[in-house]
Amino acid sequence: MSKVSAKRLFFSTYFLSSSLGRKIALLGVFIALSIVVNVFSIDVTPTQKISFTYLVGFFVGTYFGGIPGFIIMFLGDFIGFLINAGGGAYWFPTGIATACLALIPGIVMNALPFRFQGGVFVKAAIAMALMFLLVTCGIGAWANYQYVKIVIYAGRVYETAFTAYLTAKIAFSSIVSAINYALVFLLIPVCNKIKVFPMKIE
Repeated sequence: MSKVSAKRLFFSTYFLSSSLGRKIALLGVFIALSIVVNVFSIDVTPTQKISFTYLVGFFVGTYFGGIPGFIIMFLGDFIGFLINAGGGAYWFPTGIATACLALIPGIVMNALPFRFQGGVFVKAAIAMALMFLLVTCGIGAWANYQYVKIVIYAGRVYETAFTAYLTAKIAFSSIVSAINYALVFLLIPVCNKIKVFPMKIE
């Protein structure tokens, strides 16, 4: 893999071409946005919440690339927890799962060379499918399950098997994910039209 293609795998062209000052400013703005979606999520249970983290993660990763997106979403999750901890303990694996919501679309949207008409929506669908499978049904589900066992039940026996927990989580998360993903498809042409950044999502 060439140096150029390796960079494109983890950083967007827009991010690479920005000055250091602009990079720092953009990171600050989007970390703040990530904090907002974490602080103002609606907790249904200690491990199930309604939020727009998927939506923010998709656009953060798309605009800046996988690595900057990962950093933004992780810091947003961590700082958001500090602001709205509610007496709980921060769970590092959940922060990693949240960060992957930007890492995955950052790689997919910037590295796949789909230039045909509608290709951007195909890439978005691929990114969202991977986000759901790898994060919602994978590392995110595992992180939440371990949080329940280790933190919430702390010393008590948690009898629910991971498969049963995963089934319940998928049923709930599918609805939240569908809302976020629908918004992604609606906002891509809007962002391209109003030029939120001097780059086009394609």
